[in-house]
Amino acid sequence: MIVGAILGVATAAVYLIGANRSYGYDEAATFANFVATPSLWDAFALHTVLPTVPIKGVASNDHVLLSFLSHVIYSATGSRSEAVYRLVPVLAAGGTVGLTTAVLIRRFGIVAGICAGLFIATDPLFVDNGRDLRGYSLAALGCVLATVLLAARWTRWRLVAYALLMGLAISAQLFAIVVLFMHVAWIATRGSWPQLRQLALAWIAAAAIGVAANANIQVMELFQHGYPPSVFYPTFPRDLVFFLLGAPVLLALGLWLSTAVLGLWTLRSERWLWAAIAVAAVVVAVLWLGLQPAYLYPRFFVFLVPACAYLMAAAIARWRVLAPLVVVGAAVAVTTLVPDWTHDPLALPQAAAAVERIHSAGGRACVIHSDEQVLSAYTTDFAVVTRPEQLTDCDAVVVVSWAVDLQLRDLAAQEFPRATLLQASYPAVVLER
Repeated sequence: MIVGAILGVATAAVYLIGANRSYGYDEAATFANFVATPSLWDAFALHTVLPTVPIKGVASNDHVLLSFLSHVIYSATGSRSEAVYRLVPVLAAGGTVGLTTAVLIRRFGIVAGICAGLFIATDPLFVDNGRDLRGYSLAALGCVLATVLLAARWTRWRLVAYALLMGLAISAQLFAIVVLFMHVAWIATRGSWPQLRQLALAWIAAAAIGVAANANIQVMELFQHGYPPSVFYPTFPRDLVFFLLGAPVLLALGLWLSTAVLGLWTLRSERWLWAAIAVAAVVVAVLWLGLQPAYLYPRFFVFLVPACAYLMAAAIARWRVLAPLVVVGAAVAVTTLVPDWTHDPLALPQAAAAVERIHSAGGRACVIHSDEQVLSAYTTDFAVVTRPEQLTDCDAVVVVSWAVDLQLRDLAAQEFPRATLLQASYPAVVLER
């Protein structure tokens, strides 16, 4: 437990470096629409906050549990500091690393457990989503805690805790319900009807908590046409495996993928493992070939990263020579991630300062429609342009993202030829006459 705690605390501490960088696109949309709002109920995406942004168009950015916890912080403190709101997901990420490491040390030994923990802490998919104002690390932590409880001796109160933790994980990120299905398959492989009956109420309660938290969002998205038209991603299953195991860092991917495959070979006689893999495969197939949602990204399955760590730990426990390979993969991943560790994803603070400057000078700053849902995380002293004729009423146009009407953006660039670039990973531009 001590080693796991040390690695978890170290992970959280490193993740907090650069926590005051600007919000990324999804983070800013979450903060503006579901956190920094007048009512705590806005965390459940009950109504629109920005008049020009229909709630169904932005509801998919609402990770309900994280939005709720963040809104409690906002209501209590009024803070708008990025670092304050990234603290919860970062602590959850550190908790996931620490707990998984401790469990795997007990199961496979200290070398295997530490290597598995280092993999989680440095896996680019986990890092990118564990350092942001998103619900993925909360979902991962809830899934790990619930799995640990399910693997222990069952008592009434442990089953209550299991149902609550699993339900909260699904509330943090809806796709975590896949882990609930995996748990059902895991117990089913034991062939014990009494055990299935004993757990049925806990499973129903967990699903009820998670689905209820997300119900309003999914009704809007699925039945009120909140999602864009379907899109088929031909390489999604491959991309999912690769990003869970180190992509886009190729050397780390090669080392970690090969170790995980050897772990799969080591555990090949475990029926629960194949049942869990079958559940994940069916879910991916339904999404990929059936529903084909416009938004389908590997990060939706980030809660499977600790499962990949389990495979690696199993392989290292059998072949100690694999341990240095996992450590090398972690080192390579870190050197790739460090250069952008503290960079602003978007130039939102700089753009907000430009808007305030124009507003203070008596001018009218404008943004092109859809940029308001992210710039509103920092300022609302602007007008929204949806049609070309509205540009004549502007003294400047601020463009902060790629998600705007490109034709309208080009017209604005023609009418406002003096451009000032605001530096970030994705730069913004202030267009003036």
